[in-house]
Amino acid sequence: MKKIIMILMAICLIAPMATAELSKKQVKAISKMAKDRSKKLEKDGYSVMGSVPLKAALENHYTALENGATEQVGNGRSKSKNTGRQMCLTYAMSEYASKELSQLKGRSVIDSYGNEVDTEKDEEFARFYAAYERLTQKEIKGEMQESFTVYRQLPDGTYEFEMYLTVDEAKAKDKREKAIRGAAAESKLAQDYARQISEFVNK
Repeated sequence: MKKIIMILMAICLIAPMATAELSKKQVKAISKMAKDRSKKLEKDGYSVMGSVPLKAALENHYTALENGATEQVGNGRSKSKNTGRQMCLTYAMSEYASKELSQLKGRSVIDSYGNEVDTEKDEEFARFYAAYERLTQKEIKGEMQESFTVYRQLPDGTYEFEMYLTVDEAKAKDKREKAIRGAAAESKLAQDYARQISEFVNK
């Protein structure tokens, strides 16, 4: 009985805050998506960690995405549930940093003479990119919010985990800018390049 009351309290705390700014049409669509997704996960043998029901956790997650957050998913496999969750978070941070690095590498950099720099062959840029990826992974941790984690037991006795997180990109931008500054200092890049790359982060 006590567990049921706790679950109901959790739903009450989540639902009003999560859906306050959305239209009825959006709320209805989110509810349907959450219902369908929870059924699929449960059919695949997954259970949700914690006391909040999976459908409610999904509704909260989709609401955050509807309000502008981006989704990041982390995966892990372990005999320990605590270790599995930590693995998921580390994986999600690494994937986020890798994605941001790829976007950064896709931008062209112009030197003081107006020539495009081949950053892939430049040793300083190689150091810069490595530092940026590492620092972004470190800085983004505080801006990743776990929505929920699901797990299922495998035949060998280990658990397979999937963690769903949201990232507030407005706050994450500040973290990426901090990573840019740190990476530029570590690689000793000319400030002209550092400013250009910092502008890329803001776009």
